[in-house]
Amino acid sequence: MPIAPLRCHLLIGPPGSGKSTLAAVLARQLEPLQAVLLATDRLRQELYGDPSIQGEWSELEELLHQRLEEAVAAGRPVILDATHARRPWRLAITQALTLPKPVEWIGWWLQTPLAICRRWNQQRSQPVPDPVLQRLDQALQKRHHQPERGEGFAVVVSLNPAEQPELEAAVEMELGRLDLRLAAACSRESGLVLHGYSRLLDSERLLYLLQLLSRYPGLEAADPQTRQELEAMVSPLPEGSMAERAAVLLAAWRGDCYGDVDAMEADLVWLESQGFLSARPLRTPITPPPFAGDRLADCGGWPHLADQAVFVRVMLLLRHLLQVPFDQQAGTPLPTHLIAQLQGIEGRYAPRAEATLRKDIQLVLTPYGFRRRNDNVRHGYGLGTALLPAARLRELHHLVAQEASRLGDPSAQDLLQELEDRLRWAGLLPEDGLPVRVFANRSIVHPELVRSDSLALPHQAEKLEAAIEANQRVVLQRYAASARHAESPEGELRVWPLQLVFHNIGWYLAYEEDGIGQPEGLIRCERLDRLGWRQVVRSHQRSAEHRRAAVQRLSQLMEVCGGIYFGDDLQAQQDVGSGDPARMAPWLTTVRFYCTAAVFDFLREGLQRFPLRQIRLSKPLPGDRWTPHPQAPHCLEPLLDSSHPYPVELDVPQWTADRDVDFRRWLGGYGEGTMIAAEKCSA
Repeated sequence: MPIAPLRCHLLIGPPGSGKSTLAAVLARQLEPLQAVLLATDRLRQELYGDPSIQGEWSELEELLHQRLEEAVAAGRPVILDATHARRPWRLAITQALTLPKPVEWIGWWLQTPLAICRRWNQQRSQPVPDPVLQRLDQALQKRHHQPERGEGFAVVVSLNPAEQPELEAAVEMELGRLDLRLAAACSRESGLVLHGYSRLLDSERLLYLLQLLSRYPGLEAADPQTRQELEAMVSPLPEGSMAERAAVLLAAWRGDCYGDVDAMEADLVWLESQGFLSARPLRTPITPPPFAGDRLADCGGWPHLADQAVFVRVMLLLRHLLQVPFDQQAGTPLPTHLIAQLQGIEGRYAPRAEATLRKDIQLVLTPYGFRRRNDNVRHGYGLGTALLPAARLRELHHLVAQEASRLGDPSAQDLLQELEDRLRWAGLLPEDGLPVRVFANRSIVHPELVRSDSLALPHQAEKLEAAIEANQRVVLQRYAASARHAESPEGELRVWPLQLVFHNIGWYLAYEEDGIGQPEGLIRCERLDRLGWRQVVRSHQRSAEHRRAAVQRLSQLMEVCGGIYFGDDLQAQQDVGSGDPARMAPWLTTVRFYCTAAVFDFLREGLQRFPLRQIRLSKPLPGDRWTPHPQAPHCLEPLLDSSHPYPVELDVPQWTADRDVDFRRWLGGYGEGTMIAAEKCSA
């Protein structure tokens, strides 16, 4: 014979909402039952001698739970008088706390308007600061996290004391209706098929864990940004097993009630068994663990995911979105497409159940942070860092591997190792996999043969990248014994680093000189292995807009120059880097040359070295089998009866024509196949 539950009362509302008045009324109504009134203010008075002293919540919570357990053990109903404004605070009582007897919790949600709460709060002997009051009121206004029966309440009574001139009578009426309301709620939920995640505390813990893992795979702070985000939850970062670290993070991030290590361990095992931690798309059914409780002894209500059919279909959708992120099909409504993708799996959405899928998204994906609230889902859904399907991840690995090995990118080494480890763990990286695309170019700099302070080394490059992102000035040293061009600066460099650029044979730093008294400085590029790290000048930082303008000027210079040599005249750089044709014109010169048919075939196919507006090419000769593209700049008349009949004109900065080694090497690289007509004339 099941034990009849003890009916207890939990008050919910911001400070000044009338909770203490309601608690006193309830105590009088329940006087024959010898109800115990537990108010946090009274417990603070008992612990610290002053109800205004907040003290340590852990001490207050321990005393509160002790008194609650004693009262329930004695069969005396309890009235809990506290704000309980956040769901984790309510679940900590209704579902996370093990009591000696079954308890039927009645939630009394005081929906007193904020303006009245403020007025009543000021009439208290110890008023709560207004920012605290407002913050707690806002917590109760969150649409999908407001008090509800699914939190473990038998009944939630909504009451506005400001509209109840006879509060005693209103409370008496609500108490008299409790049995009828409870019977109706139980009747509505009688057909639910319960499972191991039917209780709200368990389903929320699972969803928050899945959200945490999708944002931070492995829960590891492998890069500065991830470390910063995780330390914003807990500092120092927790150690131990995955379950131990997840429990600490979730307790700090979402609430102490979600930090059960044993439950977390079971959650991780279940997620693994159902394929949530696999990157390979699966079509196996979702099998929730069995319901382990006593349905009759569980006196509260059930949330949206309590029914097994609902839970299975939602978890199928979440697993699909993790493994096939941003899945969509042009011309097909997204809900229709997602339902079609899940067909053939037991428990999936029924055909034409788009409304049901939208409701699940509204009740699960949105409130639990699996999608941005204002996202119009034009591109489908992507959960956390699950942005690419498995095949695209393998392609990404090949690209990073090429950049790290052949291009010698110092920053890609650690990223490559981490990416390879995770892809191998996921079974996505075959040992004999061969890349489809490779880079023929490679960096000529050997990373093991450079100086220990060289920017070509990964740990030094990371400092440089951090300074770039923070818009900080740095001090570098150009090695005296390194190769140099005539225009290269010497000695110590105080510069604003802009970007790392791979050009032809190696990695270069593009930087802006720190021009004293000048809003802008000269932009130069220098190879990383020729520079040594000295320090970052933390006292010197500029705005992101300033760096953005410098990077835009750098990008324009690289485009116009067709390389990374930008001369040594600041005014010329500013004019050429402006993109304004009128300002650029005085600094451009036209290089004209003639080509043989064999060389011209190569030139007319490679039109991205310079912007099209700077190029003019020969028209075809009579009898040529190729046809000019209508948008290609074929406008020059060819020379008949000439060994070099095809003219080419390039408008380039004067410094490019005169001193850019790469440009002159490219121009002379065709040998006798080209014939220079003029290197300098007005553009």
